Amino acid sequence: MATHDIKSSSLERGLLLLIDDEEVIREIGGEMFESMGFSCITAKTGEEGIKLYRERKADIRLVVLDIELPGISGEKVYEALKEINPDLKILLVSGYGKDYLEAFFFKEKVVHFVSKPFQLSKLTQTIDRLMQE
Repeated sequence: MATHDIKSSSLERGLLLLIDDEEVIREIGGEMFESMGFSCITAKTGEEGIKLYRERKADIRLVVLDIELPGISGEKVYEALKEINPDLKILLVSGYGKDYLEAFFFKEKVVHFVSKPFQLSKLTQTIDRLMQE
């Protein structure tokens, strides 16, 4: 399984699951999330992400989910995760814009979204807002 744990910082915010098929995003994103105080595990496919969430759902506080994934789409992963836990906090990420996601994937307003490549300030601000809800 292509997952790894990243050493947590002294400002522990809990465990984050990053689901993204791009290795560089998993590596750099993991480092960014660690700098925000999260421990991070990663999955490179939607199937792997759902499996990891089922195994660690008691520990995972946030899922960062890419929409464009091989195999099962990010939209289907989102639905599966919300079926397991309707209260799960999920941040959607994509190289596509928010308007594109709303029009072609979710057919509704997407509230928690950050475009790739990540900007640390925008990522931190969005995650802080999401975690406070």
